[in-house]
Amino acid sequence: MQPDPTVLLACLAVAALGILCLAIGVGHRRRWRDPTRFFSWGQKQQLIRQANGRCEHTPPLWFRCPAEGTEADHIHPWSRGGPTELWNGQLLCRSHNRRKSNRVPSPFYRWRLARRRKKY
Repeated sequence: MQPDPTVLLACLAVAALGILCLAIGVGHRRRWRDPTRFFSWGQKQQLIRQANGRCEHTPPLWFRCPAEGTEADHIHPWSRGGPTELWNGQLLCRSHNRRKSNRVPSPFYRWRLARRRKKY
């Protein structure tokens, strides 16, 4: 007894689709993330001392934010592969931290932050 050719083709198509889905899933590599998500209390204290307790956000054509810095933030976001290290941390007020979200800052922003940190 010979199997029906349409049933045979349907089974082969399902098998090929399954193999293709497995190949796509295996080939997708996950981005590396630092296993430590949050800054430790000691790191936060050091960021507070470094920024003199003030928010480090500065608009391009304005002065530094006068609000108290209450949140330690990743300059390069953790969700995009930024490590939880002091060199990648900044102190922001709540509103600026929420506004920044997980955007990667421009090289100009990072340059201005490094230059500004020399002044305080």
